[in-house]
Parts: sequence; structure tokens; C-alpha cells
Amino acid sequence: ARGRVWGVVQGQELVQHDFTPEQYDALVKLAAGLCRAFPNLRAEAPRDVGGDVRTTALSDAELAAFRGIIGHHHVTTDKVDPGPAFDWEGFLARVRARVAR
Repeated sequence: ARGRVWGVVQGQELVQHDFTPEQYDALVKLAAGLCRAFPNLRAEAPRDVGGDVRTTALSDAELAAFRGIIGHHHVTTDKVDPGPAFDWEGFLARVRARVAR
């Protein structure tokens, strides 16, 4: 059963249901394909000073310089998706593994 996950994105406390394995499978295939098609696209997400995937929007300069996978919440403070339930680390690890095959 899919559980609910709590977390903070853009400074807002949020709760959402987990993503399904099928959703992750489809996204991993898409992201890996994009990483192969665009060699400058890294299977990495923006990180904070502690090394965790950021939960806030990037500045215009950071966004222009970043060459990886981003969520909508990385682009604008008006968005909170994919949300606190999204397993960035697991997703990125699976994308890297698929690209390396």
C-alpha cells in the first residue's frame, strides 16, 4: 500500500502519497534517455550545502549554470512538485545505472 509522506518544499509543510513503482519506472526510462541524447545533461539534481537535494528554487544564475535534472520547484517558488514523497536519491541512482548500461 502506498503511504503518505510529509516534508517541506519551498518552506511549506506538505503531505502527499508515495509515487508508484510504475511512475518511477517510466520517469527513469525517460530521464536516462534524455541523459543519453544530451551528453551535457547529468543524472544529478541541485543540492544544498549539506549535500541534500534542494527543496527550494534556484536563482536565475544557478538555474542557467545547472546541467542536471530538476523538479518544477527548482525553477520557481510558485511550485512544490514533485513534492516531499519523491525519492530523488533512488531515482537518480536508477537513472545513473540505466545510463551506464
